[in-house]
Amino acid sequence: MYKPFISKKNPFNESSSDGETFSYKYLLPIYWPTWILLGLSFFVVLLPNSLRTFLGDLIGIIIYRYSKSKKSIVEINLNLTFNNIDAKQLEKLSKSFFNNLGQMYINLPLLWWKSNEYLQSIITKKNTKLIDDVLKNNQSVILLAPHSLSLDFGGRALSAYNLLSMYKPFKNNLLNWFIGKSRSKNNDKVIVYPRDTKSIKTIIRKMRQPCVLYLLADEDISVDNSVFSNFFDTNKASLKSVSKLAKITNSKVLPCICTYNKYLYNYTFEVFPALNNFPSNNIEIDCQKVNSILEEQILVDKSQYMWTLRIYKHRPDGSDVYKI
Repeated sequence: MYKPFISKKNPFNESSSDGETFSYKYLLPIYWPTWILLGLSFFVVLLPNSLRTFLGDLIGIIIYRYSKSKKSIVEINLNLTFNNIDAKQLEKLSKSFFNNLGQMYINLPLLWWKSNEYLQSIITKKNTKLIDDVLKNNQSVILLAPHSLSLDFGGRALSAYNLLSMYKPFKNNLLNWFIGKSRSKNNDKVIVYPRDTKSIKTIIRKMRQPCVLYLLADEDISVDNSVFSNFFDTNKASLKSVSKLAKITNSKVLPCICTYNKYLYNYTFEVFPALNNFPSNNIEIDCQKVNSILEEQILVDKSQYMWTLRIYKHRPDGSDVYKI
């Protein structure tokens, strides 16, 4: 049973000791390879930006050439998403994606080892006043974000707010603890919950007081909690959760996106105006509106969307498009 990660300054008066904590079992030999990798990641953040970028490009090339499974998922997703994409466009977009994936891997340790002050200095925030305006109106905010490769830096951009979020636990418990702690640094005001039904109920209670929920709603988790809606050039199982949460908590839904510029070594986190007439009384219309917004966010830079996700896991005809 996974627990939330609770920063010491969280606004909900919850003790950080009630969340995930360090366990001495993480010192057992089974975790030594993970400790070695985490130790190496510390030295990565000491590298000059130019060298780190070069290594990121190299990692992307290696994954593109040698990870057949990831490459297959990406190509399946791109072919389904963009029906008219030709072979050359597919190869170009795929290569660009893996290049950005390499940058994601090489930059993640910045979140683990660097101070919040440093991280804020490499993130440009745009239109966050839109969040402030809603909170001043005594309402909570649901920030609707796609799975961009820079999503964790988006979460870091929000560290000054009373923030709620969710995570998918890693199978490696040490890695789960280590990364979870980086998402809830001591000076933050955040609680990051494991993604499960109990957490959703807790989040709903927390949102009775003004706060921000950083929500990723583009995954294909289950058919029961989804409806099939248009997504670019195909149909996708689209989560009902955005509409339901907005209605139950009387929150405003604001789209957002975080992207990375490897030439400027800088992240941009941008917030957009709240959705109009949302939620409605029609869940199908709401899910379609959410998909349309996600499309706009993804098109900011298609190569920075996480195309390795199995976003078409469930199909209307019951087929498995990822079965090779």
